[in-house]
Amino acid sequence: MNRGAWVIGALSAGMAFGCGKTDAMRNSAAAASAPAGGCSQHTVCADHFFIDTVAPDHCSAGAECTLSIKLGATGAFHVNDEYPYKFKADLAPGVQFVGTDLAGRNVFSKPAGNWLKVDDKSGLLSVKFFVGTPGEQTIAGTFKLSVCSAATCLLEERELRARIVAL
Repeated sequence: MNRGAWVIGALSAGMAFGCGKTDAMRNSAAAASAPAGGCSQHTVCADHFFIDTVAPDHCSAGAECTLSIKLGATGAFHVNDEYPYKFKADLAPGVQFVGTDLAGRNVFSKPAGNWLKVDDKSGLLSVKFFVGTPGEQTIAGTFKLSVCSAATCLLEERELRARIVAL
């Protein structure tokens, strides 16, 4: 992991969303609370998806920086085209978010144009921000996502934290 590696916090799951498939309830907290055996190369591992995060290698104080959150579906699952993917960053001293979502500058979402579907199995969410002064900052927030199979769609949330070092 690079110096901006994410630390995983709490997780909750809810009702499936907009996949046109049979909806199902799922709580995979035990399976996804930490990367498991064969999944140590990912930030978050779950039964049907993984999350990789990429923090900027060089984040200069006063310059715009971008964190990328990559969602990858596994097995028979794919990213849910109809889901409004969203990351809501917690407000942090010394960090100015530059999101364009109507919910606030600290919200990054598919409706605001921050989500890019890469292929049927993956997509990227970009989180843009400025750091006011050199030093360490923590960026935390909630990532809302959905993956589907032919039989079910899952709605998931992950609480993420990132350590950013601004030069």
